[in-house]
Amino acid sequence: MKHTTKLKLIYTALFAVMLITEILIGLYAKGFIRAYIGDVLVMPTMYFFVRIFTDKFPRTLPLILFIFACAVEVSQYFELYKVLGFARGSLPAILIGTGFAWEDILAYGVGSLLNMTALICLNSAFKAYTVPTSQI
Repeated sequence: MKHTTKLKLIYTALFAVMLITEILIGLYAKGFIRAYIGDVLVMPTMYFFVRIFTDKFPRTLPLILFIFACAVEVSQYFELYKVLGFARGSLPAILIGTGFAWEDILAYGVGSLLNMTALICLNSAFKAYTVPTSQI
């Protein structure tokens, strides 16, 4: 199995776990967990999803996804779902979102920082266990 195929399988599994977690939070959680933890976890969920399909921009991807999440949140401020003709409560309206909140942007920032911290830690761990090619 090629290394990239193995990584894609890992990212697919991580995405599936995160997606199931997000769905369970959406269905059953209340209070702080539903309001904030779900928004924090959406950033790693999106990261894993994108990494299934591309290995480009691994270091900047958390920032790119944060900007995307902020754009979606701003579209909620302008009630994009209404502009597009979707009824509140419809699947497209739920996916786009219907309510702007600064707290959501803060949660996306925390999720993005988690992504970047994980990348830094993983890169450091891999460098610590990698033998330089000059020693082979």
